[in-house]
Amino acid sequence: MPFFSIVIPTYNRARLLGETLESVFVQEFSDYEVLVVDDGSTDDTREVLARYGERVRVLRQENQGQGVARNLGIQHAAGSYVVFLDSDDLWFPWTLGTWRQAIDMYGGPSVVMGTPATFQRPGELARVRREPLRAHAFADYFASADETFARTACVIAVKTEALRRVGGFTSRRIISEDHDLLYRLGTAPGFVWVEAPLVMGYRQHGGSSSRQLEQGYEGLCYHLEQEELGRYPGGESRRRERLTLILHGVRHVSRWLVEHGRQDLALDLYRRSLRGHFVVPRWRYMLGFPPWMVASSLRQFRR
Repeated sequence: MPFFSIVIPTYNRARLLGETLESVFVQEFSDYEVLVVDDGSTDDTREVLARYGERVRVLRQENQGQGVARNLGIQHAAGSYVVFLDSDDLWFPWTLGTWRQAIDMYGGPSVVMGTPATFQRPGELARVRREPLRAHAFADYFASADETFARTACVIAVKTEALRRVGGFTSRRIISEDHDLLYRLGTAPGFVWVEAPLVMGYRQHGGSSSRQLEQGYEGLCYHLEQEELGRYPGGESRRRERLTLILHGVRHVSRWLVEHGRQDLALDLYRRSLRGHFVVPRWRYMLGFPPWMVASSLRQFRR
C-alpha cells in the first residue's frame, strides 16, 4: 500500500498536464501512486496520459466538475493519505517529502496544509529555494481560525479514512468546494500548517469570467447555508471559529465581486452574512463595506 495517493482531476488541460505530471515524477519521496481523473476531456488528454503507461492510473467520467472528479479519485485511493494536485499546478522535488516529514513529526495529523508560490510562467519558480521545515500544529483545523494563511485543497494531504468519513467534496459546481471540505474536516484530530518550505507552484490565470464570479458567490452562499443548517461539526462551542473562517471568505469574495462589476451579488452576500458578522464581530466590514462599494462603483462608472 502506498503512503500517498496523488489525485489529479483534469479537464481539457492536455497542454499543461504533462508538466504537472513531470513535477510529480521527480519527487524525492517515492512511496506514492498517481490517479488522474479525466473529467470528460475532449482535447488530447488521452494521448498525453498514454505516454505515461502504468505510472499513472487513469479514471474517466463524464464531465461533472472538479469535486466529483476528486471524489472518484478518493474512492479508488489505496494510500494512507490523499494529496490533491490540480492539472495546471506544479510541485517542487521536496513536496511529498515535506508532507511526510510533517506527518511523522506531529504523529499523523488528519490534515497537513502547505504554502504555495504563485506563478504565471514556470520559469518564475526558479527563485523558490528549499528551506528547513517550519510548521505549526493545532488540535484541529478550526483551532487555526485566527491564523492568516492561504487555505486551499491544492496544498493539503489528508488521511484517506478522514476524507471518506466526511464524504469527500460536495458535488456542487462552486469555486470554494475545497473550503467546504475543510470545514467538514474541521474537528478531525490534528492539523498542521507547513509555513516553509513552499510546496507548490500555483498557476495564476488572467481574468474572471461571469460564470466564475457567479460560482464564487454561490460557493460562499453555500457555506453560509450549511452553517445555518448545522451541517458543519463542532456545535455551538466552535461556532465562532467556523464563522471566522467562513466570513473571511465572504469579505474576500464580496470585494472581488465589486471589483469585477457584480455589485448585485456582493450586496446580497453582504446581507446574507450580517448575522454572522454580528457574532464574530467585524464592525469595520459591516459599517465600511456599503460606502466602499458605492465609492468603488462610482470610480468604475467614471472610467
